[in-house]
Amino acid sequence: MKLLKKIVLLLILFSISQVHSQILEGHVYDMQNNVLQAATVYLDGTTISTVTDAEGYFKINGNGNSQAALIISYVGYKTIRLENPFQNKQIRALMEEEAIAMVEVVLEKGPFTRKEMLKAFKEQFLGTTEAGLSCKILNEDDINVFYDITTNTLSATSHKPIKIKNAYLGYEVFFELVDFNVEYRKRSLSSFSIAKSYFAGSTFYKELSQTKKINKRRTQSYLGSTSHFVNTIANESWEKEKLALFVDRFKVDPKEYFKVSDTLGMKKVTLIKEPTKKTAVYKKEGTATNFDGTKKIEVLKYEEVKIPFNIMYDGKKQSLADFIEKVLIVDNNGNFQPLYGVMVGGYLGSLKVGDMLPIDYYQTIKGTY
Repeated sequence: MKLLKKIVLLLILFSISQVHSQILEGHVYDMQNNVLQAATVYLDGTTISTVTDAEGYFKINGNGNSQAALIISYVGYKTIRLENPFQNKQIRALMEEEAIAMVEVVLEKGPFTRKEMLKAFKEQFLGTTEAGLSCKILNEDDINVFYDITTNTLSATSHKPIKIKNAYLGYEVFFELVDFNVEYRKRSLSSFSIAKSYFAGSTFYKELSQTKKINKRRTQSYLGSTSHFVNTIANESWEKEKLALFVDRFKVDPKEYFKVSDTLGMKKVTLIKEPTKKTAVYKKEGTATNFDGTKKIEVLKYEEVKIPFNIMYDGKKQSLADFIEKVLIVDNNGNFQPLYGVMVGGYLGSLKVGDMLPIDYYQTIKGTY
């Protein structure tokens, strides 16, 4: 009986320690150890945030988001990003003042106006889906856009978080822009001339509305998204999730290409077979001719060439997925590391900030759709 009581007590203590591990607290100062009051502290990609008090103190509850990075932001200071913050018992953050370089004004007319560049920026940052087009940036004047004519690259920066009202999904989004670049094949701002597009940053979500209509839209945005795709691989639930995997136009069994195992409460997805197709290698010069006198093209051999996966959601949304990394670590929301382990195109590539959801969104709809 005593042994049983000890075991129960140990279990209770373990449970309490698990709860405490989701509570994060600390202080924020500048480099001279002066308290920074009203600094914003949030978990990246979530709706969880707080501000520091008059002593620079903050306390935040992870609510199951222990994998999220901690972001500390204060106007005029460099934003701090702390990975795996819940490994720390107490956090003492020292913020460094941000030196804003004075940009030299060159009175030379560029190829595009600010209005044109801002339009292209919003297309590639917010997206052109229904959700993306509904978004409104509330502080456009804080965004700097410029076009490098030597590389045909559109870039953007902002010293303040970009504030976005997403009426379609019922969120106000605060996006700390770290990087934004769009490379074009020629001097152009046309989406048809884009060679590649890339942006990065941290996000915080604030609920604006949560009606039945909004919830339905959020679910629709999740289904067919990159998180949904990766979650499906990790849970091996392709048929249930209405997702299908194709290689060179042929539907394949995902188990031939992916191995899934458990690791530290998460899923380890390993690419065990590359998607390929046979490509003909032709003889450069030949003497053989066809019956009409034209030179006959001779095939020397066939080679296996790596290609991206094709993905189909619900028989209509088509995408491409190229696995840059052969191993992904996936949490129970479909968020994965390394972040750039999968490059996507097609429908998935069209989804930008306007279709993004909090990283723990899946838990709110799990088993309901």
